[in-house]
Amino acid sequence: MSFEIRHVNYRSSESDKREVMKFSSGAYGRMTESRLEEPWGEESYGLAAAFVGERCIGTSAYTVSARGQGIMAQVFTDAEYRGKGIARATIGAAIEGYREHGARAVYLASWKDWVRALYRSFGFEFVGAMGERHAFKLTLEPSGRDEVLFAPDQAACTRSMAVGDQGDLSALFNAGHGGVVKHYELGCFLGSHFEGEFYALREEHTGFEGVVLDGEETVLGFGTIIPSRRRHEAHRGVLDLLVHPNYADRFAELLDRLHRESRMEVVTAFVEDSEEARRQAFERAGYRAVGRLEDCLRIGKEVFSLTSYEKRLDRSAG
Repeated sequence: MSFEIRHVNYRSSESDKREVMKFSSGAYGRMTESRLEEPWGEESYGLAAAFVGERCIGTSAYTVSARGQGIMAQVFTDAEYRGKGIARATIGAAIEGYREHGARAVYLASWKDWVRALYRSFGFEFVGAMGERHAFKLTLEPSGRDEVLFAPDQAACTRSMAVGDQGDLSALFNAGHGGVVKHYELGCFLGSHFEGEFYALREEHTGFEGVVLDGEETVLGFGTIIPSRRRHEAHRGVLDLLVHPNYADRFAELLDRLHRESRMEVVTAFVEDSEEARRQAFERAGYRAVGRLEDCLRIGKEVFSLTSYEKRLDRSAG
């Protein structure tokens, strides 16, 4: 069967954009449409798309952050054309796209064994799992190794989350550390590549605060306070905070900035039973345990229990 690969991005024809869009829906659909209108900051984004004539029959999307962190997603093949090598062709073309845009490492998540085997054949390596969701990493350059990206003693500072951060955040979420659930409110787990969640956070959570610990190589920590969506809890928010173990001593700094910038009066945080360092950090910051949630979180076949912590913020200081 004859088909051609086209790289579709914001510069492409409207007809090609419509064709690649037909495989996406929900947050991914809105995200794709947004990035095909104009770039997100300095990141690079495109879809390696297989076309028969003017009909798109498969895609693999590639995202590259300004510092070379990549995300692979939206790997779809039209049902009529499955089993004909379309996915292999689009994935291979996407990897070439990563190289052309200077990617150092690429991350993805996969639920199915046969798809995982396909990714492994391109050199992706397993980096962790939460339930049936498995995370993989393709290291394209020595500078994309974790020991470089998260090397100790980098100069780092806190700043607000930026539009082009999601590739760097993906590296952080998939790095090796002891957080069982990386980001409760956003549904990001070990194995998350953070694309749909990133768009929902930016576009759909009005009033959220988001800060990062920005290192020389990539993002080293990430925190948010997301306002409650319940009308009678407009003064409350859910706080999440993830810091790479090499920079655990900066946890309090990120937390303090979130507290200062938040408009919430009360914030809630959740800690899974095995996350002792996280528990201690919140308690040192004045959080108190207010509830126990037994077997409340299910991810695949795994079940987790959480303790909820609460802190009232002093708005008079602002």
